[in-house]
Amino acid sequence: MKVKRIDLDEEEMPERVLVELSHDEAAYLALLIGKQNSTDMNEVMPGGTSQGGAIYDGLTGSLFNRFYEDGVDGAARAIRVRP
Repeated sequence: MKVKRIDLDEEEMPERVLVELSHDEAAYLALLIGKQNSTDMNEVMPGGTSQGGAIYDGLTGSLFNRFYEDGVDGAARAIRVRP
């Protein structure tokens, strides 16, 4: 993962972060979030369910569902069979 840009709010605190992920990093993140239930996500941080859901939906809908018949699970299988 590479942090490309950090936008600060009026108090000079990070408000938005632009990151670049490799295919495998994105797959790992989607798989990890996909295995959590809403209770787990909310224990990580308040609003965790909506945050985790948005990340998962963004990765699966925009990336993995477009290129793999089985979505992120198909991406994980492709990673596992690489030489």
